[in-house]
Amino acid sequence: MKTIKTLFAIALCILSTRLFAQNNQDEIIATWETQEAQVEIYKVDDRYIGNPINAEGERNTEVEVLNLEYKNGKWVGKIYSKRRGRLLDVACQVDGNKLLLEVTARFVSADLEWAKIK
Repeated sequence: MKTIKTLFAIALCILSTRLFAQNNQDEIIATWETQEAQVEIYKVDDRYIGNPINAEGERNTEVEVLNLEYKNGKWVGKIYSKRRGRLLDVACQVDGNKLLLEVTARFVSADLEWAKIK
């Protein structure tokens, strides 16, 4: 009987951890302030898309700044570099009201920090 209770407790912990992790996936959904613009990140199916927004708060869907998917506790995918004019690899993590981005171009990486607006 004690074994059954222990197994039940372990199963409950695993299940609650998975449910909590699924909710954390969407914490990236927000409007973020970058050094150059504001970017709105929203979910489409299993992907997280980021588009710049104008002063009126309208999305510019012609320019896709981010295209991410949630894997192993962080968001990974591509970010558009306006300066380089191409897509680069990126890994993102939310830390409170900050979005921490690690951008990689071949063998060089740079860390960026965006601030959450709403």
